Amino acid sequence: MIGPLNDVIKKREDMIAGTISDANNQKAEAMKLKSQYEDTLAGVDAECRDLREKSRVEAQNEYSRIIDQADAKSVKMIKDAEKTIEIKQNKALSDMQSQIAELAMAAAGKIVGGEGDAESAGAAMYDEFLNEVGDSGDTEGN
Repeated sequence: MIGPLNDVIKKREDMIAGTISDANNQKAEAMKLKSQYEDTLAGVDAECRDLREKSRVEAQNEYSRIIDQADAKSVKMIKDAEKTIEIKQNKALSDMQSQIAELAMAAAGKIVGGEGDAESAGAAMYDEFLNEVGDSGDTEGN
């Protein structure tokens, strides 16, 4: 009777040892999975940091590009405005020169035509010139 009892005890010991071995294997597998999870989590965290930094750099580059583009556009607008002002000034000067030439020709015609003396004709022409110049572009209120 002791022999069968020893067999039962031996089977129980083997069964307990197998259960403990399985538990140890499962614990080792769980630790391995935990380590993989932590490594994956660390990788995701590093990837997030990299993506944030990359996004920040791209945003800064886009900001710089927009600012540079706006600066270039404003410089072009200023140059265009300066060119327009110069054209208008040249046109005003040309108009003034044309008026002076017309007045000079009219004065010469009056003098050559013999209308009065040369001094009074010159004074009249000068007054006429001042009136016309005053009417056509006097921006200072003179």
